[in-house]
Amino acid sequence: MKLFIHISFSLLIAQGAIFSQSFNVDEQVVTIAGDATVSDISNNTDLNALTNASLSWSVSNTSIPLGWEYSFCFPNCYAIGQTSGTLNITAGESYYLNCHVYPNDISGEGSITMLIAENNGSSMEVTWEINAGIANLDENSLHSQEANIKAIFNIEGKRFTELIKNQIQFIVFEDNSMKKIFITE
Repeated sequence: MKLFIHISFSLLIAQGAIFSQSFNVDEQVVTIAGDATVSDISNNTDLNALTNASLSWSVSNTSIPLGWEYSFCFPNCYAIGQTSGTLNITAGESYYLNCHVYPNDISGEGSITMLIAENNGSSMEVTWEINAGIANLDENSLHSQEANIKAIFNIEGKRFTELIKNQIQFIVFEDNSMKKIFITE
């Protein structure tokens, strides 16, 4: 009986070693928000290598307005339209993973999902949720809507937890409406 338990435990450990994932990603859902009239909005996360491995990546799902384009930096930047690639990772290293969206003056919402897979069959998805609007610039005018803020972004699409003075910011509210503001005081 002890031999059976020992063999079972050894097989379980070996199976875990064979199918364990060689990487993790800081954020699996990344928000991009910005003005549709800006040529490029983007946001990034990092892939962290736990072991040496060869990865492949591909776009597994897109739901974006007609006329939008996108590209990736992982960690090298790829041309618009490239939807797959490979990456060799080294244990202990972090790799920049970025999605650029080119709204081409078309406001809307969408999402882009990238599947990252390794040879042993394990995989992980990263999804960028995008909100590109055309908003009028308001100075210091949030008032009663301030309690319904869902997210705050600067013009480059970087997310903030609070409003910052003397900088154009995009406020996304709980109802997914958006306002572009400039806080002066």
